[in-house]
Amino acid sequence: MPYVFLCMSRYRIVYSCLAHTVAHIMGKLSETTIKSMKWEGKDRTIGDGNGLYLLLRQFSKTWIIRKRRKGKNTITKVGKWPTTSVRKARAIAAQKILDDDPANVKVSTLVEKYLTEIVEKDHKRPEFTIGYMNRAVLPELENRKVQDVSRAELVNLVQDYTKNGARTADQLRSTLKALFGYAVELGYREDNPMLGVTRRVSNYKPVPRDRVLSDDEICQLWSWEHQNAALLRFLLLTGLRISEAQLGHQDGDYWIVPEKYSKNGKSHWVYLTDLAKDQLPFPKRRVTNTAVQSWLRYNLDKLGVSPRYTPHDLRRTAATRMADSGVEPFIVERVLNHTLEGVMAVYNKAEYRQERIGAAMTLENHLRKLLS
Repeated sequence: MPYVFLCMSRYRIVYSCLAHTVAHIMGKLSETTIKSMKWEGKDRTIGDGNGLYLLLRQFSKTWIIRKRRKGKNTITKVGKWPTTSVRKARAIAAQKILDDDPANVKVSTLVEKYLTEIVEKDHKRPEFTIGYMNRAVLPELENRKVQDVSRAELVNLVQDYTKNGARTADQLRSTLKALFGYAVELGYREDNPMLGVTRRVSNYKPVPRDRVLSDDEICQLWSWEHQNAALLRFLLLTGLRISEAQLGHQDGDYWIVPEKYSKNGKSHWVYLTDLAKDQLPFPKRRVTNTAVQSWLRYNLDKLGVSPRYTPHDLRRTAATRMADSGVEPFIVERVLNHTLEGVMAVYNKAEYRQERIGAAMTLENHLRKLLS
């Protein structure tokens, strides 16, 4: 009897090894072959062809797709056997090959990669690009193949978007140029159809802004009770950008702007005077920059203010009022977190903490006199 068991055990081992060898030679696996496979002390992968592998572990058998792109190995989990059968795993692998073929990549795939790999990692304000993709690009081009999209289509898309304003349409033009530039990098296209497409298609003509609020406009701003008005007053008192005010946080007497929310990629702080603290806290649910701008535009139109001012003009107003009150220009630059140029950029690394605090107090005193 022991001899019979020994023979059967040897038969299982020989059969398992033979099955593995046949599968390796033929490059194809079967349900029977996989069922017979045993873990032999270490994890290993068995190929089935087309980049499909079975990862054999002690307590599981998992289908994976293994590819090499741009010198890097990528692994995609397909599912566990036997829940995911051989036939189903092969079908998923075949579809993956079709999807990865540059000739078949759809705009929806390109947009997803661009948002994940570029926008969400590198952009300071990714919500703007995401908005353009969701509102303008995907509704029109989602199921189109990247290779088939023509310049004429994209130009028409930009021109149709001018109903939202020339500047907005031009931002869409820049977004499309960056998106299809990334398609060229990935090998989905040989050319960028937006190269050479200028602002003429959006009819946008940038005008340098020098708008500064008057005394009466500042007093009017302090008469508004809406939460957006508090945010705007905070911008005037701190010289911050609207996104820095909304994405920063309070730390005692300071407002901290992490480097990922700063335009120049450097962490920043501003001193909070009593008048600035009076504008806090902001609503727990963040209001988008566009919503604040629309609210301000509506109120200024209702009052007949022309030309209108924007939230960013409050930052310019803060800088102007500080300079007019005797604050040194390079201290104003530090308060605004501007990158210094020339020799100053190389040698002047000072924080000027006390001077920046003094600048904030000077601005508050100036505004208090004005408001009284």
